[in-house]
Amino acid sequence: MTLQKLTLDNIKNLYNKKICCYEYSASYLEELCATFNVAALIECIVDENLRNQGVHKMDSRDVEVCGFDYFENRNLSNTVILITSDYFLEAYEKLASLDVLEHYTNVVYYFVNRETAYELEYRERYKDIPLKKLILFRSGPHAASYVKGMDFADNARALFEYMLQNRYNTKYELVWLVKNPDEFTQYQHIKNVSFLSFDWSVSEKKEERDWYYNALCFAQYLFFTDAYGFARNCRKDQIRVQLWHGCGFKTRVNFVRCEKRYEYTTVISDVYAKIHQEIYGLRKDQVLVTGYAKQDWLFHPEAGWKEKLGIPKAKKYIFWLPTFRLAKEQFQNLNEYELSGQLGLPIIYTYEMMEQMNILLGTLDIVLIIKLHPFQAREKIGKLNMKNIILLDNGQIAEKDIQINQLLGQADALVSDYSSAAVDYMLLDRPIAFTLDDVEEYEQSRGFVFENIREWLPGMELYSFEDLCRFVRDVSEGCDALKEKRQNLLMKMHRYHDGSSCKRIVDKLKIQRE
Repeated sequence: MTLQKLTLDNIKNLYNKKICCYEYSASYLEELCATFNVAALIECIVDENLRNQGVHKMDSRDVEVCGFDYFENRNLSNTVILITSDYFLEAYEKLASLDVLEHYTNVVYYFVNRETAYELEYRERYKDIPLKKLILFRSGPHAASYVKGMDFADNARALFEYMLQNRYNTKYELVWLVKNPDEFTQYQHIKNVSFLSFDWSVSEKKEERDWYYNALCFAQYLFFTDAYGFARNCRKDQIRVQLWHGCGFKTRVNFVRCEKRYEYTTVISDVYAKIHQEIYGLRKDQVLVTGYAKQDWLFHPEAGWKEKLGIPKAKKYIFWLPTFRLAKEQFQNLNEYELSGQLGLPIIYTYEMMEQMNILLGTLDIVLIIKLHPFQAREKIGKLNMKNIILLDNGQIAEKDIQINQLLGQADALVSDYSSAAVDYMLLDRPIAFTLDDVEEYEQSRGFVFENIREWLPGMELYSFEDLCRFVRDVSEGCDALKEKRQNLLMKMHRYHDGSSCKRIVDKLKIQRE
């Protein structure tokens, strides 16, 4: 088989045939049909990702999104395979490995969307020009799933701030890809620091595209948290580092081998190094055990946080970070399931329970701060109006420019479930509790990276409202019954127990300042 780009010249080869698109992307399909008007010819979409499988609406008809078995069970004699993916070369390698396809087709086509077309054009133009002393940063999900605040956050931001504090910008230009560069004018006076919009990858203005692709094509290092597709066609001398969000308990939702998609990723221990090798299909040498950059914030918490966020004074503060189940509209494909009850929270199912918890907290002079996941729909929980229970969402802390680990550094205790935030918080050696009332359902829906999940939970197990009340009382009285288990797990789950992860990352990558 050979691979050919779909063009106006060869589009005629698809007429009077059935099209099977390989890899599902709603935006790719929309642009494909707008460019070549082939919607009526598309019979099926094949995608290995179970979460993408189902039905895609196209011209008022349903098109099936199915798995690889399509190639085994269908007559493909009058079918053309068309790759609809950023990673069309990787996709072609998979298809070429299927013996069954050799009997039906000599050519596999791929569609290049507008962004990829621009990038390939710039890559060709710059291919023989040396890289610059430039480091590129990006955080958050891909552009279509933008959430305010997440484009300048997490591990990428922690590493960026470390580099600024230690004057790496005297040697390197530090460039951020964000949604709206105008929101970051406070950095415009700092030498060698600039912000560009990731939307400029397809800007109608040539000047904006030039700025974007100049940074992308000439960066020596590219650091990102989550989304990495923008760096898919990097040169061999560019170094891409997936900083990721955290090492937690949940397994990966959308499995894909990333061995060729970035050079390195960072983790916190040998235990998680093996897990990431397996889940992401990485080689051992690609996984750097450094600790996560944002864990450094735990040791340097945000000063004046109560005043900034309107948090009342109290003797102690307990943070609760529930893992999202029912997501915002743009993240519907990430939903696990919807919790029953009035609030959509585990353990506390009714407003009456919430009132009881508020009274208990008041008698103990404790404030419970419920910080929602950035993707979580707030509407189900509603607006709380209680003195000792504060609900924070991503928008509120983004407005005040505070990172979650800067807040957790101030917490006297943490309530979590399956979030990586609990693993980060272990470094402070303070009480942790885990809401497990839906653990069996969650294991069936999402699954865990550990076979015996309870053995790996460094804290009290909560199965009922009464259990949560007991944990709150223990925190008030200074009782830390699971301290020994937590400290034993700390030695397994973290190689380093300090605030120097950023330094280890730059040292591992041999990034030197002048």
